Amino acid sequence: MLRKILGTIEREGLIKADDLVVVGVSGGADSICLLLTLLALKRQLKIQVAAVHVHHGIRGPEADRDEAFVRDVCKSRGVRLQVYRRNVPELAKRWRVSLEEAGRRVRYDCFREMMKEISGDRLAVAHNRDDNAETVLFHLFRGSGLKGLSGINYQTPLMQLGAPVSEAGPAWEAGNVPDESFGEQGSGAMLIRPLLDVSRKEIEKYLQERGISFCQDSTNASSEYSRNRIRLNILPEARKINEEAAANIVRAARMLKETECFLKEQAKTWLKERAQTEEAEIRLPGAELFAAGEPLSGLILRAAFEQLAGSLKDITKRHTDAVLELLGKGTGRRISLPGGVTARNEYGTVILSGRKSRTFLEQAETEGEEKFLHLTQEWREETLFEWRFRYRIFRREPGEKIPENRYTKWFACDKIKDNLSLRGRRPGDWFQAFADGGRQTVKTYMINEKIPPDRRGQIPLLTEGSHVLWIVGGRISEAYKVTEKCEWVLEILVSRA
Repeated sequence: MLRKILGTIEREGLIKADDLVVVGVSGGADSICLLLTLLALKRQLKIQVAAVHVHHGIRGPEADRDEAFVRDVCKSRGVRLQVYRRNVPELAKRWRVSLEEAGRRVRYDCFREMMKEISGDRLAVAHNRDDNAETVLFHLFRGSGLKGLSGINYQTPLMQLGAPVSEAGPAWEAGNVPDESFGEQGSGAMLIRPLLDVSRKEIEKYLQERGISFCQDSTNASSEYSRNRIRLNILPEARKINEEAAANIVRAARMLKETECFLKEQAKTWLKERAQTEEAEIRLPGAELFAAGEPLSGLILRAAFEQLAGSLKDITKRHTDAVLELLGKGTGRRISLPGGVTARNEYGTVILSGRKSRTFLEQAETEGEEKFLHLTQEWREETLFEWRFRYRIFRREPGEKIPENRYTKWFACDKIKDNLSLRGRRPGDWFQAFADGGRQTVKTYMINEKIPPDRRGQIPLLTEGSHVLWIVGGRISEAYKVTEKCEWVLEILVSRA
């Protein structure tokens, strides 16, 4: 197995001489195997090895046992170890995410902290071939595109894996930007997966033959988590059809990865030859985009979006499909996308506009800068159109009275799914005017309220995409109203700047 792991490292260029490799060690079979095999290859690879362990504050004495075991393993082998303790259940509650998601965020936060402290070059984690097969199936069942079906990469820039969360807010918080001061090595630090060609069966056999013990995580036997159900129920049934089912799934994923890479190059070429690019605006001929067909048309849109926004954060197939659907909805129709990008249909041309597109802002009758909110429990402040906005999130006590002040509003946090912003009106803006779900456009509301046309563009709106939570000084959307069941609340106070 050592030869197979060494082959993976050399073929994929995962490690180079003189690298300081930090290994994430939970105490389970996979991570113990990873630590010991890298130690066995240490001289040959000419590397240094350190370890990091995260105690999640879950599983009580079992987690304490894991920490003690990892300490003993590292001490007996002279490996530098850093242990982090975090209360993941409390953080999951604060951020309003699952324990699984909170744990993942916390782990990468701790990994980054360790790498920064010791100027690490590579962070090695113990994903294996079976994990890869489970990931592919998980993405398939959730409706992923080519990227998700391509499985786990052998290496990923560590800076791309979420944001530090020590001071972060809940899942809906905007501004998840990695720390650019990360480590002495800057953004060159990589997360690597040397065991990705090795099966779980091979790992356990390797440890058993050498009499090496490891910890068993009781939560791995629970069917509460989706991935566990795939591991415990679906893959065993697949192996009854073919013992090499997991290997075949991974092989198919790699072929899809190669296909995706080829099509991405085709998409970039298409964009270069057919699109018209101006400052913060890309114009795509609708008929040719439609004729390109799936999946190329989706990849073209992703390439264009990345060019405008600088990343593909939060962009999914649902968004690219929505842009393509604009072509069948008539001129003037538009949608808001993550990253401050807007798409509209203009006589059969798809126009993607970024935040800096003054032409679009003028056409949309939007005046002033769009301000994205960073939701935390600490008070924050923004100004727009000579108004000052102070806002925070807090946990509401049962029976706590909702204010009826015209310029102090509460909104239910559990209804917020995307980034919030403060801005002026745009065509297509709407709010839920009635409890039964009935909508009204902001334009109609302003006409009915007899707001003079020259003032309409200067009224701040609190928005989630095109859905308006609050026309400041006026209506709020029924969809975001606080109920007695609402635990977390967004509070906004407005005054003259």
